Amino acid sequence: MSGFGGAIKLQGESEYRKALSQINQSLREVSSEMKVVSSSYDANDKSAKALSAQDEVLNKKLDEQEKKLSILQTEYARMSTEYDSSTKNHENLVKSYESEKEKLAQIEKELGTSSKEYQDQKEKVDSLQQEVIKSTKAQDDNEKSMSKMREQINNAQADCNKTSKELENLGKSETDSGKKATDASKNFENLKNVLADMGKVVAGAMTAIGA
Repeated sequence: MSGFGGAIKLQGESEYRKALSQINQSLREVSSEMKVVSSSYDANDKSAKALSAQDEVLNKKLDEQEKKLSILQTEYARMSTEYDSSTKNHENLVKSYESEKEKLAQIEKELGTSSKEYQDQKEKVDSLQQEVIKSTKAQDDNEKSMSKMREQINNAQADCNKTSKELENLGKSETDSGKKATDASKNFENLKNVLADMGKVVAGAMTAIGA
């Protein structure tokens, strides 16, 4: 008998693997870009230029990480469909095996082990037994593949969350930096006004003395 069980596999050199390889390469490039940005500015540099450079790279990183997560989730959905089908086939195979074993026991009881009917049925049962063994192994491999994919998805989601948090913190730094710049500008304007008022006072005093 055939058509029972079967191992599910990643799509080898398919679009899935190609896309994932490209994403991983992009993430390596972004990582290198981040190192360049980090080395270009002091760790405590909160200037608009430094923050903007970090923001740009982090957004690139998050974009690639989200693409990777989407690719993994799509592949997991495909694998899940195959896994469900494989599981049903395996269950049907086991049921068929148990049913044929019962027939073998009945033939043995009625005709004995030396009869042709028994020998034919025994051959059928033995063949099914080998298929069950292979199918069981395939199911174990399938479960490991699914588990591995779930782990990759969880890791990819964690990476996205981490980068999102970094962007959130960077946004706060940009807001604080902008506020400080605004405050400094206001202080400078206030100082100019104070100096202008002082100039008027001095000018008035000089006029009074001259009078």
